[in-house]
Amino acid sequence: MLPIYLRYPDGQTTQRSEQEVRSLWENGLIPARTIYWRTGMTEWKPLSEWLGERVPAVSELRSQEEYQNRRFLIDPSRLTRFLQRLLWIGAAVAAIAVVLDLVEFFQVRTGRISFDQLDMTDPLQAAVGLLQSMLQITIGIVFLRWVFRSYKNIQGFGTSGLRFSPGWAVGYYFIPFLSLIRPLQVMSEIWRASENPSDWSKRHSSRLVTVWWILFLAYSIATQISFELALQVSTLDQWSVSAGFAILSDILSIPLSIAVLRLISRVYQNQRRLVDGAELVASV
Repeated sequence: MLPIYLRYPDGQTTQRSEQEVRSLWENGLIPARTIYWRTGMTEWKPLSEWLGERVPAVSELRSQEEYQNRRFLIDPSRLTRFLQRLLWIGAAVAAIAVVLDLVEFFQVRTGRISFDQLDMTDPLQAAVGLLQSMLQITIGIVFLRWVFRSYKNIQGFGTSGLRFSPGWAVGYYFIPFLSLIRPLQVMSEIWRASENPSDWSKRHSSRLVTVWWILFLAYSIATQISFELALQVSTLDQWSVSAGFAILSDILSIPLSIAVLRLISRVYQNQRRLVDGAELVASV
């Protein structure tokens, strides 16, 4: 008996006997869009024209159902774009603040400005400091909203076995001690479930998540130390230490903004891919 040549949707070509082709087709083991050719045919044709429409295998139906159920419970598109813009602005303002703070630091240490003159705040430096504070608060609020939506959406992808909830994904940032580890674990779940909701628990988190958290902790510690020292400043040496931590805080905020920017962008891209893939699979 002459062989039958099969070409799968991915381009792979193989040959089978007619009996094998019929058996594989009836058991749902050949992709629906496979085409075939046999001796005497002038062109390749869909296998379904010869053997009729096949009933999808149970595993295939389950796969299609999983994809079709993947949808945004809360569309994060606009919020993600808004947060991305805020992070770029925040990084730029932080860079300006670093320059201004360094200029003031060296002017004081070299005697160009006396310690007593520090009370006469430079208007530009004051404006940048106020803008930076407002941006930090705004970015913090928008980021927490983004975390809530991202965690809510991985629930909408049919992900099972999640340890937390959208509410606690945000709430852990405000609980002492737990705030040191839980947000990292939450972000790890968001990252892994956004890559593959089906077997997220078996996947490894990204180094980007770890880098983000290390930078966040370092920035938070430097900011807290700078704030507490600023309240106790009475000498030039004390001011120098406080100013040094303030500069360090501003410097750390730049790579932190970039890390957050990359993190939210990658998570959004993965979630968008899952949602867009649902329509593609449904049409197969």
